[in-house]
Amino acid sequence: MRYLTAGESHGKYLAGILEGFPAGVKVTKDHIAAQLRRRRLAPGRSARQAAENDEFEIVSGMRGGLTTGAPVCVLLKNSVRTIPRSSSVPRPGHADLAGMLKYGTMDAVLIRERASARETAARVALGSFALRLHELLGISITSKVTALDGQDAVNSGTTEARILRARRAGDTLGGIFEVTVGNLPAGLGDFNHWDLRLGSRLAAAMLGINGVKGFEVGGGFGLAAMGGIEALKHPELSGGLDGGMTNGRALTLRCAVKPVPGLPGGAPSADLRGFRKKLSVSKTSDTTAVFAAAVVGEHAAALELAGALLDKFGGDSIGEILPRVEQWRKTTKRTLSGL
Repeated sequence: MRYLTAGESHGKYLAGILEGFPAGVKVTKDHIAAQLRRRRLAPGRSARQAAENDEFEIVSGMRGGLTTGAPVCVLLKNSVRTIPRSSSVPRPGHADLAGMLKYGTMDAVLIRERASARETAARVALGSFALRLHELLGISITSKVTALDGQDAVNSGTTEARILRARRAGDTLGGIFEVTVGNLPAGLGDFNHWDLRLGSRLAAAMLGINGVKGFEVGGGFGLAAMGGIEALKHPELSGGLDGGMTNGRALTLRCAVKPVPGLPGGAPSADLRGFRKKLSVSKTSDTTAVFAAAVVGEHAAALELAGALLDKFGGDSIGEILPRVEQWRKTTKRTLSGL
């Protein structure tokens, strides 16, 4: 299974194509809309999100509410379509400067239009299909923000206050989110080659989310401070992966999201046409992206895990896949329960 997206932040559409997805999976427009809404209305979002409605159309790969096995194509209409004026002032912390050098352009807007986190809406739309597949297989995927602005206590009351303080100060916040996957079959992934290890595939997917600068599985970096005797007393610290394969325990993924680099008060930069010092000002950036990134993380993980499931069990339709997964669970249950 593979997928790709196309489109720009202020273009007419964002597009997503999902290939190799099995037939017979019921996916409603309400389900997709609900997932897009979770991303769009997450705490800390910018005023732009109030203007977007993530109107979308499924143009292929479905009939009668069921997937057909053909490539799924989803088009998302951008409500905000006024393309910013050309600018030769790169925004620090964004893709602007490196992208301008890479593609030989003096127009930062050409880079940021595609590099924008708006693209993740297409990934969420496609990931909605993967979430439905997991649901039919009895697999749960959830997320939560575990730290905001360096503080571990994250609840609705403190979150709103921290975001408001940062917004009033013209500042932005980073944080950490965690994705937990329950009831995954054991044996997904492979130890034989580095690129088949499920951890490497998930790392690529999660680090590919805009603003994510750190990734860990289970105990992650904390395991480096433990001795082997202590670590083995807590098998859950493996995070559900051993040797690049699922081991039957809950899969736990954690990502660090940097503060949004677009500042309403401006960040020091330079006009590359004359190298005069300039402020790069962003009036549309989120105050924090970590809550929206957590939603995107669920969908990114769901897509990679769906691919791993299809690698392991094969099958072109849910009618083939479901009994294979159920039989595998019966086969492995006795061994896993005896550990």
